[in-house]
Amino acid sequence: MVFNMLGKILLSMAALMVICVIISVFTGGRDLVALVLSDVIIAVIGVGLLMIRPTKASFYAKEGFAVVALSWILMSLLGALPFLLGGVFTSYIDAVFETASGFTTTGATVCGAIERIPHGIGFWRCLIIFIGGMGVLVFVMAVLPLSKERSMHIMRAEVPGPSVSKLVAKSKDSALILYAIYFVLMIIEAVLLMIGGMSPYTAFTTAMSTAGTGGFMVTDAGYIGQSTYLQVVAGVFMMLFAVNFNLYFYIILKKFGVAVKNEELRWFLLIYAGAVAIITVNVLPRFSSFGEALHHSAFNAASIYSTTGFASVDFDKWPTLSKCVLLLLMLLGGCAGSTAGGIKTSRVMILVKNGWNELRRLAHPKYVRTLRIDDKPVSEPVVRSVLVYFTAIMALTFLSILLVSIDGYSVESTVSSVFACIFNVGPGFGAVGPVENFAHMSALSKIVLALDMLIGRLEVWPMLLLFAPSTWRNRAAFR
Repeated sequence: MVFNMLGKILLSMAALMVICVIISVFTGGRDLVALVLSDVIIAVIGVGLLMIRPTKASFYAKEGFAVVALSWILMSLLGALPFLLGGVFTSYIDAVFETASGFTTTGATVCGAIERIPHGIGFWRCLIIFIGGMGVLVFVMAVLPLSKERSMHIMRAEVPGPSVSKLVAKSKDSALILYAIYFVLMIIEAVLLMIGGMSPYTAFTTAMSTAGTGGFMVTDAGYIGQSTYLQVVAGVFMMLFAVNFNLYFYIILKKFGVAVKNEELRWFLLIYAGAVAIITVNVLPRFSSFGEALHHSAFNAASIYSTTGFASVDFDKWPTLSKCVLLLLMLLGGCAGSTAGGIKTSRVMILVKNGWNELRRLAHPKYVRTLRIDDKPVSEPVVRSVLVYFTAIMALTFLSILLVSIDGYSVESTVSSVFACIFNVGPGFGAVGPVENFAHMSALSKIVLALDMLIGRLEVWPMLLLFAPSTWRNRAAFR
């Protein structure tokens, strides 16, 4: 059953690559052979897996987790083929790192000459961010007929956040609504970027990358040196894509009060405003005016907090306080139900409120108060899952830091490289700063960081459950 689903996913991926083949045809065709050959290989493997017929119809949570984890691994391995066959990379590990970074919307790159990448492969590099932003399997749910049972288990495994809710009764319809909102916002941004002087190719690839909060661009300098207008447009849309997409659905339904009163949104904006204020004051001596300091503080704080990874200046040269604030924003990330990475603002709210309740109980043993968000009680299982998730992600972060430290880079470079990958941000500090890349790291570090990207994007459990023996037993271990 799992292999059959993987076949459908790979065929969907092959269909998407046809777009890149068409772009290659109309832009010189330097990468046409590489794209066509990659597409054929992926399609053949997809057909082979699709021919494996399921022996049972029941689809439990464990199958959902297995499908999600295996599909993201398989797509990272096969999606690397255009980069390898097209000569962008000579190392398969580098190609997989770049692909995993794209699909997980991390934006960490090992490519040092981005402008030399042919247009077809360059478009593929940003397209995988767009598809990975909302979720590859959410896309499959939107375009392929799946049972209600399968759809919900897949959404639970792939959609980020402490809990998953549907916009409408059917998961498929929810997926279609989410992708419609996602696509329209991307188109609006692309048009605004073209108004600012970007070419259609650069505007659409940048808009796709921003939509997925991924940070890849088809120019080496990125947003450094771009006009204030283009940076403002990017900054606004980075924040828009880091907001829970359910709120946009409420706005469409004219339920403005529900959107405005959303507690997670208020926390998200308050944290952002506080970070911008601190950074602006801290970096003010480095800029010619308060307005310039505020502009670059707002842009780069939005980039890191939304986990997009763009940069308007080399923030690695900023004072230590500003860099610590940015490092904290890497950890926090955007809202649940958005395309941003990090642990999510909703989890931060639960952790803070639960900690405050526990503090009150220590002082007053008879104190009893239910944890509430948006005036609704948060169930004990959700609180417990947040605590366990935070423990697991931090444990994996510390383990990754130890493994990457073997390379011998500075503490700043080592810690920020792991934070940047496991929380799907992109650039870090020091040797992996906004004007650097990850190409110089060892093969071991690249493998560890690529796994971190997948673990962070899928929020730990789908990846870890692959190694649980009960996942593979022929019984409903996780209903």
